[in-house]
Amino acid sequence: MLPPNQPITHRTPREILAADFPSLEGGLPISGGWGFSKADACIIEKNDPLVDPSMPFHGVGIEHVFVEKRIYEELIIRRKEDERFSGISWELQMQKLIHDDGRIFDMLEFEVSAYHDIDWEELKAEFEGEMGYGHPDFDIEVHEKKRQEKMVTFTREFWFDISSFYGQEIVVTSTLPV
Repeated sequence: MLPPNQPITHRTPREILAADFPSLEGGLPISGGWGFSKADACIIEKNDPLVDPSMPFHGVGIEHVFVEKRIYEELIIRRKEDERFSGISWELQMQKLIHDDGRIFDMLEFEVSAYHDIDWEELKAEFEGEMGYGHPDFDIEVHEKKRQEKMVTFTREFWFDISSFYGQEIVVTSTLPV
């Protein structure tokens, strides 16, 4: 199976994520694109109005939130109901820091795994059903083999322009007497 399509829309990732995920409380301090390539990098903005300058800035945390939300956009939100996925997981495979023309990029590559909703529901029913896990006739090895056969796995790149915060460390000062 080919990997899911990129979200295509005239709205920015910032607008879409803020609308689709109210838990982000107004959105993420980002601009730019979806981060499928360096040219389309998601720009993390340390000096964005959403950022409280009195608090430490956690750009890497923003990267991880963006990765999660983009995966959900691709596999659930921006798909037809009968083409959605469940049981989604992702694991970092590689990370590269790239300096290019005065800008600093962080490229993350993740392996993404998921199940088509119909397969997920079938596996769940088998596992949780009357003859499922805990029943003497339930064969966990056969079930696990089915899980592996139905799993969809692909890799995805996530490009971030981290120029606004790269190299800026939190300085801890002590007020304890020496």
